Amino acid sequence: MNLNHQIMNPPINSFFKNPSLDLWGLRVDEPITMLTDVLVTVICWYAFYKLGKPEKKGTIHWLVRGYFLTMGMATLLGGLIGHSFNYALNIYWKIPGWYVSMFSVAFLERAAIFHAFPLIRPRLAKFFAVLNMVELAFFLVASVATMNFNFVMGHAAYGILIVTGGFHGYTYLKTKHEGSRLFLIGVLWATIGAAFFVNIWAISIWFNHMDMAHVLMGVACWYFYLGSQRLVDGSR
Repeated sequence: MNLNHQIMNPPINSFFKNPSLDLWGLRVDEPITMLTDVLVTVICWYAFYKLGKPEKKGTIHWLVRGYFLTMGMATLLGGLIGHSFNYALNIYWKIPGWYVSMFSVAFLERAAIFHAFPLIRPRLAKFFAVLNMVELAFFLVASVATMNFNFVMGHAAYGILIVTGGFHGYTYLKTKHEGSRLFLIGVLWATIGAAFFVNIWAISIWFNHMDMAHVLMGVACWYFYLGSQRLVDGSR
């Protein structure tokens, strides 16, 4: 077996995408982007596993575990189907990863909303719980109707920065809850990652803006995990 990995067919916009590799006859597009997606998957599934054994379980526990399970699935699908092997499929194969990621962000939003329930009026709490579902439905339909990844990005930005950040920010101001503080740190890292992605800030052809965004999202997920531990065990 030939162990020399041959770089093949660099794209015209080569600064923005990793060159493809030929690994023993198998073409792999955007290899580093795929690996950094898998890195997020590993972090998320580790968190899912570790959060499986708290003494106290409830709605928030179910929601944060749902986030880590589905986000891990979404990044794995994104890395393999959306990047490395999409050439053998078509653009519509990106939809499963898009949909799972949007459900994942909705879980994270809902966990933040439920955590803030004791601090807000019941009618307002119910309104935000319903809005969470309406917003998800809109972005699900819009993304497939247009086949535009910007709707997936828009949903993530709204769900993580505005909803998750907003509710945990409010909770932290009111209670100084350590879990909310850790979530806010995670939101900050996710926002920095989004800035790398949107502005196409890259270190090199082998570590581009998508790779940076994935690594920073992995850091964000780690802080979400630390915050989730505090949310599910009831400690402050």
